[in-house]
Amino acid sequence: MESATDHDPAGRPASPLRAWASAFASVATLGAGARASAAPSAAEEGHRRALESARHYRHLYYSAPVALVSSDAAGTVLRWNDRADAWFAERLKKGRVNTLDALLGPRGAAALLAAVEHDGRHRCELRVQGAPGEPERVCAAEASRVGDAVELSLVDVSERSRLADALEHMAHHDVLTEQLNRRGLERALDARLADPSAGPTAMVYIDLDRFKAINDVFGHAVGDQVVIEVAQRLRVALPEDAALARLGGDEFVALLPGRDLDGAQPVAVELLNALTSEPCLADGLRLDVEASLGVVEVAAPMATREAIALADEACSRSKRGGRGRITALRPDGDALDALRASVRLGSMLKTRLPVERLRLYAQPIVPLARGGAPCSYEVLLRTCGEDGRIESPGPLLEAAERHGGMPAIDRFVLERTVEHLASNPGHAASAGFFAVNLSGPSLNDERFVRDVVALLRSHRAIASKLCLEITEAVAVYDLRGARRCIDAFVDVGASIALDDFGAGYTSFAYLKHLPASMIKIDGQFVVGLEHDARQRGIVQAIARLAHELDMTCLAEWIESPATLRALLDLDVDYAQGFLFERPRAIESWLDRPVALGALRDAREARDARLGVAG
Repeated sequence: MESATDHDPAGRPASPLRAWASAFASVATLGAGARASAAPSAAEEGHRRALESARHYRHLYYSAPVALVSSDAAGTVLRWNDRADAWFAERLKKGRVNTLDALLGPRGAAALLAAVEHDGRHRCELRVQGAPGEPERVCAAEASRVGDAVELSLVDVSERSRLADALEHMAHHDVLTEQLNRRGLERALDARLADPSAGPTAMVYIDLDRFKAINDVFGHAVGDQVVIEVAQRLRVALPEDAALARLGGDEFVALLPGRDLDGAQPVAVELLNALTSEPCLADGLRLDVEASLGVVEVAAPMATREAIALADEACSRSKRGGRGRITALRPDGDALDALRASVRLGSMLKTRLPVERLRLYAQPIVPLARGGAPCSYEVLLRTCGEDGRIESPGPLLEAAERHGGMPAIDRFVLERTVEHLASNPGHAASAGFFAVNLSGPSLNDERFVRDVVALLRSHRAIASKLCLEITEAVAVYDLRGARRCIDAFVDVGASIALDDFGAGYTSFAYLKHLPASMIKIDGQFVVGLEHDARQRGIVQAIARLAHELDMTCLAEWIESPATLRALLDLDVDYAQGFLFERPRAIESWLDRPVALGALRDAREARDARLGVAG
């Protein structure tokens, strides 16, 4: 049968402290009962049992594997056991007044005594300084009021606490760089946003440009070394009170407390300079690092994830603007409204595509060589606003890129293009080709690739009129995957163009592996080339390269007659831009001829300059 000291009235196992207190009380009760009512022989037996219980209690108390301290209600220590004596050797001395203040600190002792006075019992975790030369202990403390005394037990849980701290650190820090991870950043930002007295806070979002090329060319071990050095450079360049987090393979965020947007921008400049001022050294290699940065100010009632998303958007604008830039976004209503609209649109894209708002437009592609070759077209997407006005698809595409909706959009454009050409065979026959852009996520979607192949296989005649555009960056990012997709499309009759050629890490090596038929020269090399000899040299080199590889080349963003005249001298095959025509609804080109007056004028000017008879 269980004794009364083994469990509390609720049936729960009693703590050692309560057991020892109960044993002490039993000794007093037995002794008192024996003196009051027992016969001499019974009294002697009771006295003997009381002494035996007292000796047992004393042995338990002083040899217990936990520190036990008894005090009065004011905190004056009455007694302590051997473990407490070992822990507090210099603060517990016989022959003098000892206090809980000396053991637990004034605040800790006062809080514990107040809790016991109010509740009769108190549990907490305390940090206790041990004997000189010993580390601080983390103790699980339990205090109970027994009569006029306070009985305190301290169990050393330092190892458990260290393990918990280690797990806590791992949960909120990046393993490679030892900086915060996303969870750690969100916790720090939550604390700032929840504190009305925290003051201004800004964030700088840092995304390394073309970092995957380092991993692909030199290996992930070298890439890891670069990431570590990047984190070290950022940490050194940041103010001491700033926090640094690594969100992904090549993305970092700096949290700047006490700084508004204007105060954060000079810090962002310092960070960019720290990254790009000199190459990173990794495995004996000197690797240049480029980055795009976005700066935002964080303020309530902005949510934590909204703040991070807004900083990401600012960084994305830097990338779209040409990389190596800093873009600052003020947390005004327009910026937040646009962000929230993008999130809503992205959520909708996960369930359905708003086809009722999508329109196909097309812009002519003009052949520059003489001989009467027909014009071609690039198929473009536009959206229809609630007021019926045609708008740029930028917000839709940005939301689709963030939320995985690009395959659905690319599928829509391709299917509607095929439908248009199937319904208007005369348009298909009179044009050279119809270029349709495919995004990186679509090429990585096996279902999308299968659907496109099936669509083109069922429309072989139309497939031969399609030129599928793949950006150079997508091709280099996953050369093997790009080759697999391109082969599948070419097998069913489509041709391939490499878009934005020269905008990324152009490598002649990948050209020999991809069966493309056209190179589209990135517009940044075309605009103003008539004034820049270096640009002309680049465009001429790309054109010659294309021809050597039995490919054609197309220059986009043609906006001035002078640029067009320069392209005629550089032997470029096709031109596209506002100088000829702006994009129009694809069906409008059924009965609308392409305006070629600018091309005739450019040819005549060139012929006159060269002395060629008309």
